[in-house]
Amino acid sequence: MNKTKFFFRLSVLLIAVLVLGSCSKDKEYTRVIPSNASLVISFDIQSIIKKSGLMDNKESIMKNLTASLNNEKLAKMVQNPSDAGLSLENKAYFFVTSKDEPAVLFKVSDEDKLEDAFGLMQNEGICDAIERNGDFSTVILRGYGICAFDESTLLVIETTNARSLPVKEQVEKMMHTTEGVSIASNKGFQKMIEKKSDIGLYGSFASLPQLTSMSMSLGLPEDADMRQMMVLAQINFENGKVTMEGEYYTENESLKAYIKKQAEMGGKINHTFLKRIPASSLAYLSMNVKGDKLYDMLMSGAEFKNMVRDSRLTPGFDLKKSVNSLKGDVAIAVTNVSANGTPSLLAYAEVSDPSAAGIVYAFKKDFDEVGLTVTTSGKNEYVVKSAMLPSPIRFGVRGNYFYLTNDDNLYKNIGKDVANSLANAKYENIKSDAKGYFVLDMDNVMKLPMVSNAFGRFGSQGNMVQSILAGFSYAEAYNKDDQKSVVNIYFKNKNENVLKQLITGLKKVLG
Repeated sequence: MNKTKFFFRLSVLLIAVLVLGSCSKDKEYTRVIPSNASLVISFDIQSIIKKSGLMDNKESIMKNLTASLNNEKLAKMVQNPSDAGLSLENKAYFFVTSKDEPAVLFKVSDEDKLEDAFGLMQNEGICDAIERNGDFSTVILRGYGICAFDESTLLVIETTNARSLPVKEQVEKMMHTTEGVSIASNKGFQKMIEKKSDIGLYGSFASLPQLTSMSMSLGLPEDADMRQMMVLAQINFENGKVTMEGEYYTENESLKAYIKKQAEMGGKINHTFLKRIPASSLAYLSMNVKGDKLYDMLMSGAEFKNMVRDSRLTPGFDLKKSVNSLKGDVAIAVTNVSANGTPSLLAYAEVSDPSAAGIVYAFKKDFDEVGLTVTTSGKNEYVVKSAMLPSPIRFGVRGNYFYLTNDDNLYKNIGKDVANSLANAKYENIKSDAKGYFVLDMDNVMKLPMVSNAFGRFGSQGNMVQSILAGFSYAEAYNKDDQKSVVNIYFKNKNENVLKQLITGLKKVLG
């Protein structure tokens, strides 16, 4: 059997199982996930299937899925997934093992039914016969990997060496792992699964040894090991939007103190420059910066110290004074993209000292070496020119604000309010009390001639992809507090679940 046919038939079974599940037992099936797994993703299959709209026409879907199956019993099992012996009242998990092999985990509701399902799959040539291994069983999936299962757990590991002794030993170790020493006992993982989500994510830095040197360059205390840091996230599909919430999590007190210290580098955004940024901008980033705290954080890292030491700063330039002068809002926008792909940039920052303009000019000699010429154009104002740049970059300080732009039209209106600004934009959380805010406006991006022309080069398929992207309105990201962030992706259709909208769009593209 060729690999394409194998994957199709295996996907038939898995999709069927995902559509409908049965009840589950109490034994903790997540015990098989190694405690040092670097990535774990959970899936609330019942919620995902319901929101995707796949249940709306289940009979037709099942008929199409089973049309190519020659085994009548297997076809009936696919049409009646409760006979597969797996529970989808419990979440399914994808994770990466300690050997960097991807694995999938399901909760078993009826071991006998699961064995019958493997028997039918064996008749179809999808897998080998079941092998008994004491208190659990294994099945080789031809061309894919190995399955291991018992009365509560189904583990599927993708590997090209399914019959090798190391893989068999790995499977045996995982199936015999107890809850107390597995990831199930990890407080970060527990926190992830406690949160209600369609998709949950747990990421650990524990398996990344290179973070030891990175921690030193970031200026972390010796006992603040980045490998004890975790990232947790929840993704939920709603009517009109996708919501993603993420946060850092650690039990290390020094890391907690470091995160708190980072948070002290900024305050709540004052939205000082909203009226100066056009609402037609493609992307916008805003934050609040306390320059003195930023300077202390930068100088605590060996990497930044070395960069300053090795740079030939302009004589008389005071780096500390310049960085410390940053006090308040910083705003950066991409206002347009030209026909040749050059973005128009506009940036502002509140400053307490005109010397802030010298931050870039201080590295003049370094710029000269790479063909960038920095010259003064007025008091505390400068211009960067180069044959590599399609237009000059102008920056400087006027009054109590720093500016930077590479667009002549934007430069003519520096410091002025614009008629149609971001102050009146549609973005839901742009005026929130966050410390950082970012928005990408897909409506404005899709209006760019270079974007629409690009899709047109791919004919009908390109037009269908363009129609899917045209359904997006905008995406925004902001922080709720010092450790938690939110990303929202908004669709124009606010009355239908976005997952169903995406599935409908993909059907059109894939035919």
